[in-house]
Amino acid sequence: MDNQSFITLSKFTVEARKIIGTVNPARLLKDADYSESIFEKVDASDDADLILLSLQLRQQLGLLDSKATEPEMMAEMSMEQVTAPSLPAGKYMFGARG
Repeated sequence: MDNQSFITLSKFTVEARKIIGTVNPARLLKDADYSESIFEKVDASDDADLILLSLQLRQQLGLLDSKATEPEMMAEMSMEQVTAPSLPAGKYMFGARG
């Protein structure tokens, strides 16, 4: 395990403890059933930061499908952009002090 994976695993276990309870990092790495159940609990939670950490950890550990790249995952998670309503033509709006 490289240093970055270890850091991500440490952050994940600390954040997951707040949401789903204690996570055993050694067992998470070695036991596939245990890791799958932990990641399912995390995916069911509403904490976006924890879900992002779990995705990073799964990718670093090689548990994610290698076909899906990060830009594709981020595109799925991105929010819909809403355009601001335009002002009527010919009407200039000053700022708060203008």
